[in-house]
Parts: sequence; structure tokens; C-alpha cells
Amino acid sequence: MEIRSYPHPKQQMLKIWDIPGVGTDLFLRSTYLADIDVDRYDFFLLITASRFTENDTWLGKEIHKRHKKHFFVRTKIGVDVNNDSEAHPNTCTSEEAVIETIRHATEKQLRENGFDDVPVFLIDNHKNDKFDFEKLKQQLLKDFPELKRSAIIFSLQSTNKEMIKIKVAELRSRIKWRAALSAAGGVVPIPGVATAVDIAIVTSEASFYFEQLGLDRESLQRYAKLHSVDCDRLQSIVSRALGIKAPSLTLEGMKTVVLAIVTSNASIFAGAAIGNTTKMFLPLIGGMIAAPLSFGGTYLALKVTLNKFEATALEVMQFVTDRATRTDEAETSEETTSSKEADDVDESPSKKQSTMWRYCNVM
Repeated sequence: MEIRSYPHPKQQMLKIWDIPGVGTDLFLRSTYLADIDVDRYDFFLLITASRFTENDTWLGKEIHKRHKKHFFVRTKIGVDVNNDSEAHPNTCTSEEAVIETIRHATEKQLRENGFDDVPVFLIDNHKNDKFDFEKLKQQLLKDFPELKRSAIIFSLQSTNKEMIKIKVAELRSRIKWRAALSAAGGVVPIPGVATAVDIAIVTSEASFYFEQLGLDRESLQRYAKLHSVDCDRLQSIVSRALGIKAPSLTLEGMKTVVLAIVTSNASIFAGAAIGNTTKMFLPLIGGMIAAPLSFGGTYLALKVTLNKFEATALEVMQFVTDRATRTDEAETSEETTSSKEADDVDESPSKKQSTMWRYCNVM
């Protein structure tokens, strides 16, 4: 095996490295840290599909000495749950109980090796909506180096309301800097809006918002598959909220969406509001560049567009959540009914006799 890097397809600042495990013929422990150039990485995920080995815990201690963040990740939890069910078909051990048993054993092993406060996450790559996947994402955001935090945020998918809000907060922090780049050449007069707006910047940034908040067709299809809902229903929510007719949105189509959002919020673009907005950020900008005339209008246009996209993304996620809840309730009801029917059958004399016979033979 060799060390391989995988640049994120859309976040140039983010690169993931696949590093071979320590203790093989090609990566001996004695030279391992130098072989992988351990100091070049921001943080580490120590991953195993079974128990963490002595080499794994040794590496964890070496990383800790260098004051670098690291997590222990136990994979293929779904396989473990299924194996337990097949191995004990006559017991009623719940999935939660199996997971907690694995968690307890893993944490106990790590504590015995000196890791009292290192996070442990149980995941399954084929079930991203279950187990500790969301907790792992949140911990990554919390512990990722500040200078690269935006890159990790924008690399993650908006899979729940909390992640949507995290992304919106990060997107909102970009607005003043994007507005500061507005130029006279990009200013477009908008009927009913009493200020200048750099529509080129707003349209480009809006396209980024749209994708980041999971409103594009590809993201909707992913949600639909993950949560077993109708993709067309999700698309209809987005289309209705934003006035989109086609599933895919071109740059020109996004421009139309932006203009409609800005026009519907024309009252926000009053002269006093624009003046106050520009004064608010002039101290931040003045030392580097002169604030263009379109700064205030562009800033507010980005703000109202992001607000609209956030509300739409949350509406989509609420629909997905409600549908998933109804599905779970239906499955629970069906299981209860099946259990009741089985109990009714067990009441028959012949069934009681058959059950006792099997029990005696097992004994």
C-alpha cells in the first residue's frame, strides 16, 4: 500500500489522505512517523472495523504528543448489528443495546491504553443517517483548525436542520466581503428597488448558497434516496418557494430567482437602510479598499437571498423529517400488530405443546 491523497472535488483547501496502518512490512513502527510525514496533517481519524490494536493506540499516543486532534472511529456497525441478530435469533436484543455494548467495550479498551478523553464514534458507510455519523461531523467542525473551518463546513452535506444552520452562519460571514467586491460594471438597476445591486456577484454567490443548502437536484435526489421519500415532492417544495420551473437551474435562471427575491423585499432597500448598512461596514473595509456605491445594495441582496434559501432548505428538511417519523410510526405499529397476532396463535393448545416440546429438546 501507499499514501494517497484525495482532494475534495469542490473545496480546494480540503484534502483527505489515506495512510496505511502502522506495523506492516512497508510501514514499520520504528520509521512510521517519518515515513508518513506525521506533522503535515491537521488531524487524524484512526479507523478500524474491529478492535483497535496495540499499533493503533501507539499511533494515537504519538499524535497526542504533537498536540494534534485525533478521533477513534469504529466502522461497519451495521454489519455487527446484523451479525448479532443472526447469531441470536431467539433473543430480543435491540439494536441500541448491541451498539452500546460495542461502544462500552471500545471505550474500555481505549481507557486501558491511556485514552480517557478521546472521542469514539461508531459509524457505517452504508447507513450515513444512523449511528454516530452526525456526531462525527459536528466534532470535526468543532475541532478543525479555525483557518480551514470554512473548507470542512462547505465540504459536508446539509443532512439535518442543525447542519443547515451551521452552513448559513458560515455563508452569512462571507456576505460583507463579497459585497465589498461589487463593481460599477456589474451594477444592474432593479425596478422598484431604490439602490444599486451588483447582480453578477449576487447571482454567483446565490448559486453557491443554493448548492450548499442542498436545494439543487443532485442533493434532493440524495435526500430522497437516503430517507425513502419522493424526490419530486422535494423538488416541488423548492420550485414553489423560489418560483423555479425547471429541476436544474442555470446561471441565468438563478439571476431570475435573485431578482424576484430582491424585488419582493424592495422595502428593505430603502435609502436609510442602505446608508446604515454601508456605515456599519465602512470601518472594516476602509483600510483596504474604498467601498463602492453598490456595496449596501449588494450586501442586502445577498442577505435576503440567503434568508430565503435557508427558509426553503429548512422546509425541505422538515418534510423529510415528518415523512421519516410517519414511516417509523407505521413500522412500529405493524411490528406491534404482528407481535399480537403471534401471541394469539401461541394461545392454541397445539402451539403450546409444540413450544414445550422444542424447549425440552433444547434442554
